[in-house]
Amino acid sequence: MPESEKQKILDDISNLIDRWSFEQCAYCKDGILISIEGMLDFKCSKCGKTMNPLLYLGEIAKIVYSYREKFRNPNEQSKIE
Repeated sequence: MPESEKQKILDDISNLIDRWSFEQCAYCKDGILISIEGMLDFKCSKCGKTMNPLLYLGEIAKIVYSYREKFRNPNEQSKIE
């Protein structure tokens, strides 16, 4: 995998972790999370989606999986199966 692609993966993951840390929506650019009364989850002020830590982890996994599939060496695939 080219170094520029490796850096893009790290940047994408870092951006999502930053959004998580600063309580911003994982899906919206400008979504701010507001607490749902009596619950540990948060809701995005822009899109209305409920956010929790598992959703952020799921989005990180999607990033990793998509890049893995895009740049997987065909020789590695035969080793896995």
